[in-house]
Amino acid sequence: MTSASPATVDPDEPACAFLTGAERKRLVGSRIDEVVATGGSGDSGLCRWQASTAVIQVTTLPAREWAKTLPDVVAQLEKSGTSSKDDRKDLARAKKLLGGAAAFTDQQACAAFTTLAEIGGADDGATMIITTIPVTDTDSGLSAQICSSGELTSIIYSVPGLERTEEVEATLRTTLKAAQERAIATR
Repeated sequence: MTSASPATVDPDEPACAFLTGAERKRLVGSRIDEVVATGGSGDSGLCRWQASTAVIQVTTLPAREWAKTLPDVVAQLEKSGTSSKDDRKDLARAKKLLGGAAAFTDQQACAAFTTLAEIGGADDGATMIITTIPVTDTDSGLSAQICSSGELTSIIYSVPGLERTEEVEATLRTTLKAAQERAIATR
């Protein structure tokens, strides 16, 4: 029987500098300093911190690279079937918008991000979205993405009993904006 080898952690992964210890602590309520995974290639980066009851991951990449994945997402949504007339209308709008996604510039990709956010119910001109994601049968996490200046940055985090409140969202928005500024500055 072989055991899985642990993930390689690159101590020089730039994404690990996108969140400070204080920002991570504000998100989860306690220190979370152990880096358990890093990754990236070219202009993309990933860093994941983990503690006994919490996990935080920051990912960043050029918006044009993110956009290349979107036609597949739309195709999956089409296969899953949409029930309402509004859903079908939104899906058709997204499909038309993403027809040339493979050739988007970073700025075009961020514009598409905003349009998709609006289709999803965000305010007009939104450059950031926050969604609840399932982590276990009883616990949820939060996922937040921002697209600006041609860069897409994402933070995903979870702690047991996480509740999506205005205060939690405000902390996440502030933290994501800071990470985005650092990601753009390292380009």
